[in-house]
Amino acid sequence: MNDSKSKILTKDDIKAYAKKCGFVDCGITDVSDFNDYKETIDRMLSSFPETKHLYSSMEGKAYIKKNVPWAKSIIVCLRSYAKYKIPKTIKGYIGRNYLFDSRVLHSPEYQMSRNFTQYLKNSGIRVKKGGLPDRAAAKRAGVVSIGKNNFAFSKICGSWFNISTYIVDIELKPDNPSVGTICPEGCDICIRACPTKALSAPYTMRMDKCIAFLTYGKEAEISEELCKKMGTWLYGCDVCQEVCPLNKGKWQNIVTLPYLEKVADIITPSKLSEMGQKTYEEIVFPLFNYIPVDRIDRWHNNAKRVLKYIKNNR
Repeated sequence: MNDSKSKILTKDDIKAYAKKCGFVDCGITDVSDFNDYKETIDRMLSSFPETKHLYSSMEGKAYIKKNVPWAKSIIVCLRSYAKYKIPKTIKGYIGRNYLFDSRVLHSPEYQMSRNFTQYLKNSGIRVKKGGLPDRAAAKRAGVVSIGKNNFAFSKICGSWFNISTYIVDIELKPDNPSVGTICPEGCDICIRACPTKALSAPYTMRMDKCIAFLTYGKEAEISEELCKKMGTWLYGCDVCQEVCPLNKGKWQNIVTLPYLEKVADIITPSKLSEMGQKTYEEIVFPLFNYIPVDRIDRWHNNAKRVLKYIKNNR
């Protein structure tokens, strides 16, 4: 690390450049342990011991200094995707977060994160992106509050954003954390709306029944009972976000993504249900490259389930 350069870069400089890159908000927090995150994991394991294999691997993220000994501060940035238009042919089938993923190489969101990381490195700062409890870090950095549906909420864009975290090796004054609840008193709309009741109580999510997890992480066959409750969600699920009053008026729907429009007629249930490996590798995999290229069966199975649901509920 070049100390002379890093001393020049201030907290205000970092926040200003984050905005310049396109992030809608930026906050700073320290690298102390995320004990509240660990307590949440412990509570889930106690309430639903059968989900231990899903949650136990997350516990280690709570200990930043143990995992990254040189860490001194955490920078938290919010990337809103609420500005984008959703092609009509795939609306209600694929969760919005996955449609506008920053991991897609030709997405403008991908370049945003790269530019910010490079800015820090060019200033002589050592950087590690991710690897910590993003929502807990964002709350402690004061840029979000946590809703009863477990999603992080920003006053700027509701819950329609991704959190990017950067562990750095310079001391930055932490921002004040968010406190209290953001949800209206007595509101339980998201809980009542959850199709599979994975969201069974405020701030409680049973992952093994969450539609999003069932579509991308469930390895064993999904029970017929759960299949009937998953509706038309082919990949991901937005129900608890769509019904939330805090998201009212937050989706702008003003920017078209040409590359998504180009493939919108291909990533539909009917096309995905019979998609060949060549089409998958050339068109679908680049948009969802975190799913192994040999797991085309996941798309086939999800699409066929959706088509069956549509047929039975006409």
